[in-house]
Amino acid sequence: MSTYSRRKFLKVAAATGIVVACAPAAQPSASPSSPSGASPSQAKGLTGTITVSYPDELGVKPKYVDQAAQAVQTKNSGTTVKVDLQKISDDLYYPKLLLALQSGADVPDVFHFGGDSIGELADAGYIEPLDGYVNAWADWSQYPASIKQGATYKGHVWAIPYGMDTRWLYFRRDDLQTAGLPANWMPTKLDDVITAAAAVKSKEANVVPYALYAGAAASDGARDHAFVPLVWAYGGDVVTSDGKWVGNSPAIRKALAYYQKVYGQGLSPKEILTTTKPWTAMRAKLGDGSLALLFEGGWVYGGWASKDQAGTQKNVGYLLHPTENGGPSFTIGGLGTCWYITAKSKNKDLAWEFIKTWNNKDTVAKINIEDPHPVARSDSADVPEFKAQQYLVDSTKSLEKAKFLPPDPNLSKITTAIQKATGRVANGDSSADDAAKQYSADLKQAIGADKVIEQ
Repeated sequence: MSTYSRRKFLKVAAATGIVVACAPAAQPSASPSSPSGASPSQAKGLTGTITVSYPDELGVKPKYVDQAAQAVQTKNSGTTVKVDLQKISDDLYYPKLLLALQSGADVPDVFHFGGDSIGELADAGYIEPLDGYVNAWADWSQYPASIKQGATYKGHVWAIPYGMDTRWLYFRRDDLQTAGLPANWMPTKLDDVITAAAAVKSKEANVVPYALYAGAAASDGARDHAFVPLVWAYGGDVVTSDGKWVGNSPAIRKALAYYQKVYGQGLSPKEILTTTKPWTAMRAKLGDGSLALLFEGGWVYGGWASKDQAGTQKNVGYLLHPTENGGPSFTIGGLGTCWYITAKSKNKDLAWEFIKTWNNKDTVAKINIEDPHPVARSDSADVPEFKAQQYLVDSTKSLEKAKFLPPDPNLSKITTAIQKATGRVANGDSSADDAAKQYSADLKQAIGADKVIEQ
């Protein structure tokens, strides 16, 4: 849920004594994938060695990585694919990766990380543009335009996703029924969520009505699972089409006023503001019925279903995010985790061959059945085992209603400003209007006044 930015990492490095090389960032090389390069070489006849590095805590990915590595080696007898599996979280993996990329030591050829880091990694010169490769790859036609656009930054494709991110407004049917609401509850406007939470609060002493992420402890959840969708729900945007971030607007003031209502009425627990990784507790509470409402990632459903599939299917409902006046509901999408080629790789053609081999129709379907996500490839959604699971079908279909944040290299700084603004209001330290003004000031200080606009 959290993104470990290069800026954060350098602070940690200074504090902990990690030595970071001060050499300038690598620039994209004149490889076949560069915009001015030739067409990529064909898979047959590839030689050499690559290292594929990735973190994995769940244990779902290794067999698929190993299968792809073996397939590449079998097809190309002169190749070696070394697999660097690190059984750690993304938060721990990313600073290690950045240290390697910055210093130039032990740089993998291929690595695996969240798509929201594309802008940061591309601007630092750490990753290779993939235009030449995808243009020569017939399977690229299986990726919808919105997903291709999400992987594009400054006119170039930088990463290949396989399991997309979507989000749902989850609700407990049993809790809402006890509060006098229907099991097939369907909010027609945003305030219906507050009304439902208030009903739960008045009827059920042992159930948390609503979890609305805010503050620094909520990490990226304050952005993707709360503030940004609320701004969209009120008809505004957080960034303009020309890349300027909106610092103060009617929709942003309304979004912060929504926080004021929710926290002011005691509908969302203040432990969200102080507990380490508060999403862990909130997800568990929704799963066991002690939380009624939560806007969260589509990927958490699989955890509930694995513990109690029948109970989850019966009691956990999921909806798109409602809007202020009953307009079209939506979700916030994301590229999920992607495969990248490093700019310093000395064997980019072989690196691409691994990525292409991994991202086949069946692997993309199977891994997203085991770790539930919408699939990036359209044809993977037609695999019978995938189609047999209604939740996966619904999640993939939800991306038709998804909006995406751009891969801005300043996203970590903007996220910090969002955390501050939402935390001020949730704590009762600021009114919505004052928090919006301070948010604007924080953005200007963090990314430059020329990149901020007020509406």
